[in-house]
Amino acid sequence: MRHIWQKAFLFVAASGALSPAYGSDVVASGDSNTGHIFGYIKAMYVADDKKGGRPNQSTPGFGGKLGGETSEYAGFKLKGAWYVTTDLGLRHEDPRKTDAYMFDLDKTPYSLLGEMQLSGKLGKTELIFGRQEFLSPIINTYEYRIIPNLFEAYTLINRDIPETTLTLAYVAKMSGLDGLVTFSEFRSMSQQTYTSLQVAPDGSLDNQGGETVDISKIVGHRGVLATGIEFGKNPQLRLWNYFSADTLNTVYFDARLKARLNQDFSSTIEGQAYRVFALGGFRDYLAQRGLNASYGLLGVKGTLAHQPSGISIGLALNHFTGNKNTVTAFGNWGGYPEFVTMPYLYAESKGASAIVGSYLSRATILFDLGVFGFSEQSVLLGHAHINIDESIQSDSDIKVNTLLYRAQISSKLSARVAIDARHSKNLRYDNEFIALALRYDF
Repeated sequence: MRHIWQKAFLFVAASGALSPAYGSDVVASGDSNTGHIFGYIKAMYVADDKKGGRPNQSTPGFGGKLGGETSEYAGFKLKGAWYVTTDLGLRHEDPRKTDAYMFDLDKTPYSLLGEMQLSGKLGKTELIFGRQEFLSPIINTYEYRIIPNLFEAYTLINRDIPETTLTLAYVAKMSGLDGLVTFSEFRSMSQQTYTSLQVAPDGSLDNQGGETVDISKIVGHRGVLATGIEFGKNPQLRLWNYFSADTLNTVYFDARLKARLNQDFSSTIEGQAYRVFALGGFRDYLAQRGLNASYGLLGVKGTLAHQPSGISIGLALNHFTGNKNTVTAFGNWGGYPEFVTMPYLYAESKGASAIVGSYLSRATILFDLGVFGFSEQSVLLGHAHINIDESIQSDSDIKVNTLLYRAQISSKLSARVAIDARHSKNLRYDNEFIALALRYDF
C-alpha cells in the first residue's frame, strides 16, 4: 500500500492551493433575507489497492459548486447553483484505474446546473419547485465525492406543529452518483433506480455478461411521491413512505432516545426498520421470471459516551430479509440510512442479490480530540463483519477495519481522511481503500 500513501501525501501538498487562505472574503455571503453567493471548493484523492490481480485505482479530483440566491420578495426567492468536477489533467487514460464515482459513468469529468428553484414561504410552510437538494432516509443528497445526488422535485414542508416537520414531495428526476444510466444528467427516478438485477438482452438472468435492468424500459418514466413526518428531539421519531407507481414502494421508520446516566456518562439507543416491495408492472415483470422485490431491514444501535475522556463506544446490528429469488434496490436513490454500511455486493452464479439474508455488525470507538486541545477534531476506529447468507452466496463474508479522521480546521475549512481495509475470501471484496478530502465552504 506504500504507493497509495506516497500519492496521498503529494495530493495533500498540492491541494493546499485550493484552500483560499488569502481571500476568504472574495465571495460575499448574506443572511436568508438578502441575496448572496454561496458554494464550496473541494479537493479529493481516492485510491483503491485491489487484490486478485485487478488493476489498482488512483484518482485525484477537484471541483465544487458556485451558487446564488436572490433576496426575498413577497415571500418568494430564486436559487441556482452550478456544479463542476474535474481531473486537472491528472486522470488515468485507462478507465479501469479511475475511481468509479469521481466523475461521470464513463469516468470523464462533467459539470451541470444542479440547482435551479423557486421557493416561497408562508408562515411555517415552505414550497420549493425545481432542481434542489433533498434530505431524507431513502432519497438523499449524499455527497461522497465532488458532486452529490440532486433532484428535480416539488416539495412542501410544514412546521406548524411544535417539534414536528411534515414533508410532502413529488420527486420526478435525479442526477448524481447513485444513478443507473447517468450521473451528469437528470433522468426519471424509475430510470435511475439501481437494482441488483442483471439481465441478458433477452431478459433472462445473467450475472456474468448481463447489464443492470433499466426499470423505465418496463414501466416508463416514473417519479416518487415521498411523504414524511419527523417528530421530537428526544425521543426523535421519523416515518417516511416512498411510492413510485409501477416500480417500488418503501416504508421507513426509525427512533432515537438519548439519556444522561450521570455527570460523566450518557447513552443513546436507536432502532430502524424499512420494507421494500415491487408494484404493478415491475412486480409482474419479476413474477414472470420467478423473482420478487419484497425484502426489509431491521437494525439496532447503542452508544455509550464518557464526556471527561471524550471517548464513545458503539455497537450496531442490521439484518436484511428476503430469499434466493429476491431482487434488491439497496441505496438506489442516495439514501444510506443503515446503521452498518453495506458494501455494494454483486449477485453471482444464478442469484438475484447477495444482500438478502445477511447479518451486519459493527463496533466503533470514537475519540473526541477536543479533550486533548485539538478542537473540532475526532478519530473513529471501527470493525465490521458482513455475514452473507451462505445459501445465497458462499465464501463472500467481509471483515472491514476502518479509520476515520475529521477536522473542522476553521469555520469554513474542513478535512476528512477515511481508510478501509476489507478482507474476504471473495477477491471482489478484498482491498484497501483511502479517501482524502479538503473542503472550503463560502
